[in-house]
Amino acid sequence: MKYLVNLSKIFQLAKRVSYLGFDLGTYSIKVAEVASHQNEILLKGFAQSKTLENTIVYQIINDEQLLKANIKNLISNFQPGTKVIYFAIPYEITIYGKFSINNPESLKVIEKQINDEIPYKIEDVYFSYFIMPENGSFTVYYLVSKKDNIDKVKRIFTDVDLELKNIDGDFINLHNFLEYLYGPENKLIIDWGNEKVKLYFSNKDTPVYTRELFNLGFKYFKNEIMKNLRLTPDIIDKLIHSPPEDQRRSQIKEAYIEYIKKLIEEIKFGLEISRSKYNLNPEVAYIIGGGARIPNIHKIFSELLKLDIKEIKIENKLRISEHIDHRYLSIINTQGILAVATAVKEFI
Repeated sequence: MKYLVNLSKIFQLAKRVSYLGFDLGTYSIKVAEVASHQNEILLKGFAQSKTLENTIVYQIINDEQLLKANIKNLISNFQPGTKVIYFAIPYEITIYGKFSINNPESLKVIEKQINDEIPYKIEDVYFSYFIMPENGSFTVYYLVSKKDNIDKVKRIFTDVDLELKNIDGDFINLHNFLEYLYGPENKLIIDWGNEKVKLYFSNKDTPVYTRELFNLGFKYFKNEIMKNLRLTPDIIDKLIHSPPEDQRRSQIKEAYIEYIKKLIEEIKFGLEISRSKYNLNPEVAYIIGGGARIPNIHKIFSELLKLDIKEIKIENKLRISEHIDHRYLSIINTQGILAVATAVKEFI
């Protein structure tokens, strides 16, 4: 019997375990499947689909039925090998903070302090926290979201026959995943989305500060081009990525330069706040989201911000399934990185 028990453990360890990571965005829904097998982390698959209009508005789920249909179609086409999922709740609907405490073992004291710091009653929210020793005392970092937000997500995934194992914050998952890829760093993550740009500042241990740049998402640039050139939305993407050889090319270039200039100014202001208020000086920055796929954007930002801008390459640390076209990795490493970071949470 003793030997049978040992063999059972060996077979259990050899079994491939996989999880799905979801990123529900206002522009698109992404899902990644990650597995652990023989001491390796394997990206088994990745898929995305356009979010149906008005389904998610400013990161808040506006139409549950549309979102269910969106997810069902995506999963039906993706055909993953598991139904167990991890989800990263958007920063916009969370509260992240910290406080010092002398007795880290008292749950009642921690709950009371969180209750005192948030604009809701503690019974109306879900919360999680972790404790770190700092400067002779203990610092409690907490994450809070209203129960309505979480219950809506739980209900949607249950109704589409998926098993929700864990919910965490998107910026926390990104911080942890980049630490896994590149080690502890004082870093800035520039999440360049369609609606807006979010700046995540982290020290070598934890996320510290987040700043949102409204009206500077890629949608803003598209709207400026449509307004100036009197274009319709259905042809704007084509013109932006392949400017025509006529006078419109120079107009698009001028609008692009002006857009980048405004964005850089706001990022520099965020860096000043990070340094002056939080004593955090990022050593490196990463660009994720659709904006990260602009040609030469890493070099441009590096020169304008005087900062080391790294391109994320998950293939340097994760094994990539042979079923994934390696030419598709540029999308996964930018627009799909949150889904991957969320799925891989259990293994790092």
